[in-house]
Amino acid sequence: MTKAESADSSWSDFVQRHMDDRGMSTSDLTEKTGFDRSRLTAWRKGERPTLDTARVVAKAFDMSPLEVMVAAKLLTAEEAGLRGVSTPDPGALTDHQLLAELGRRLKRTAES
Repeated sequence: MTKAESADSSWSDFVQRHMDDRGMSTSDLTEKTGFDRSRLTAWRKGERPTLDTARVVAKAFDMSPLEVMVAAKLLTAEEAGLRGVSTPDPGALTDHQLLAELGRRLKRTAES
């Protein structure tokens, strides 16, 4: 793993954001995926998933495997054929999803 990869937390942020959006704990995710906690810790340290791991995460989050593979930087959006993937309309989000996003932003601001 290169220094750039180890410093890249976008995968970990992606996983955490989707856990928060679904009200999932680490235990919930490990139960749904069959991964142990050390895998999640490795992601937080910058390790990226394999193709098979990304597929399992996609299933756990009930998402398109292509979208997850793009988030994991295993594919580019162009390679995946994803066009127009954007942030959802806030009006379409649940209260829980909105609160999770607000919490993430406040945490990010507090850490700066």
